[in-house]
Amino acid sequence: MTRKKGSKNNIPFFEREKVGTTDAKDIRHLSRQTGDSPLASFLSIMLHQVNYLVWIDSRHKELIDLKKQGGARGPKDAIFKKYKWYAEQSTLLEAINAFELFYKNTFISLASALRSVIPTDQIKGNIDSKVLWSLRGRFSISSVIFEHQIFHDLTKIDECSNMLVKAKMYNPNNINSPMRKRILAIQAAFQIRHTLSHNQGKVTQSDRAKLVALGMEVEHGEVIDPTKEYLGKSIRDFLEVEAKSYTEWLLSETAKYIKNRSDSNEITLNIKLKERIEKYIGSHADLDALAWS
Repeated sequence: MTRKKGSKNNIPFFEREKVGTTDAKDIRHLSRQTGDSPLASFLSIMLHQVNYLVWIDSRHKELIDLKKQGGARGPKDAIFKKYKWYAEQSTLLEAINAFELFYKNTFISLASALRSVIPTDQIKGNIDSKVLWSLRGRFSISSVIFEHQIFHDLTKIDECSNMLVKAKMYNPNNINSPMRKRILAIQAAFQIRHTLSHNQGKVTQSDRAKLVALGMEVEHGEVIDPTKEYLGKSIRDFLEVEAKSYTEWLLSETAKYIKNRSDSNEITLNIKLKERIEKYIGSHADLDALAWS
């Protein structure tokens, strides 16, 4: 008997000429809603992750309760733990990815808000000529500048903030920085992301050496376990605090940058500039304190 063909759109990958996509607003746990700032978008993803993990726990409990009421055998705890662990590892990887994306979106948004007041000679960086050649229709200059860059390097993050508002937050090479613990924790989170992505969570000798250098002991040859001692939750909580702190700092430094340029008569404090900053990044008391007109 001849085997029936599958669905017409189930095309082998090597024969495909198009990558399937869906409008971001229809991917509810990932979508950056219209008007959301990078911080709001990141915090939304974190909330969805918490809700998802809580939902898994609640469904398991409901199944057990229903089985008990019916006198039937309930789901095995071992099966639940296996897939709950998989969900914990997958969401932790996504959380750290989202944190890097937070930095990228923050710089794209801030550059868009400040484009009219940042002089051309202040902008640094190279854009691949192939990228420019392939651009079609309307596009954002800010996106073209920052989208191709990676943001798991704090030196790169400092370079971008310095390019836009002449300020650096992290200075990761300063071992006497009062922020040293935070800096090492961010670097450790990105190293854990690397291990999850490239080694399926298994700690290689190189992974261990890097984490130990960042002040964290880890067993070589074992697998990073987000459920042990609430590791995954502690990383998520830390990243949320760091994203909020960074946004607060960046808005304050943006206010200083704008004030300095205004005091030197290089720009005027047009209220529309303030509105753009608040729309793209957020509000801040230091921005409110400027003499807008």
